[in-house]
Amino acid sequence: MQSVVLSAIVVFISTSIDDLVLLILFHAQAKTRAQRASILAGQILGIGMLVAISLLGSYLASRMLEGWVIGLLGFIPIILGIKAMMSKDVEKNETTTIKAKSLFATVTLVTIASGGDNLGIYIPWFVTLDSASVMVTMVVFLALILLFWALGYLLANQSHIKALLSRFSTVLVPVVFLVLGLVILSENGTFAKLASLF
Repeated sequence: MQSVVLSAIVVFISTSIDDLVLLILFHAQAKTRAQRASILAGQILGIGMLVAISLLGSYLASRMLEGWVIGLLGFIPIILGIKAMMSKDVEKNETTTIKAKSLFATVTLVTIASGGDNLGIYIPWFVTLDSASVMVTMVVFLALILLFWALGYLLANQSHIKALLSRFSTVLVPVVFLVLGLVILSENGTFAKLASLF
């Protein structure tokens, strides 16, 4: 069981370390407790959906869905990045509830969209686990999601990082989303596949 815990830690960190940058950016935008909670909820739901897809088995996800199809998820952060660029001038006096819901949806979608590497690791690994090991893995993943969320919050609130993000976040967030989307499309061979169709 100890080996399962260690493996779960390694698998989670190796597939989610890039999410830490996004969590820092999201926390920099959050001003209320509800918004910070929505980031955590979005992260849990996003990773939970990736795990659920992975648990369906390698046949469904890796044989029926080619890698380039999964790469189409890269359009999600690209669309969100474009939307963020266009909404810079939106009034700042929106209600907290709307902002929290929007942040929740954004975190969830970006987590799922950037999860191509997660699926590539989770699917073959989950096949080797029995039901008890899967349950242990879920507990470890949840603990690490909480840890990453807290780390993102702490880093976003470091005075120098906070000042930098508050100054450049309106530009940085869309750019990060756009780059993330392009990387997802590229790494999954989606660009090459789409180019071969024309």
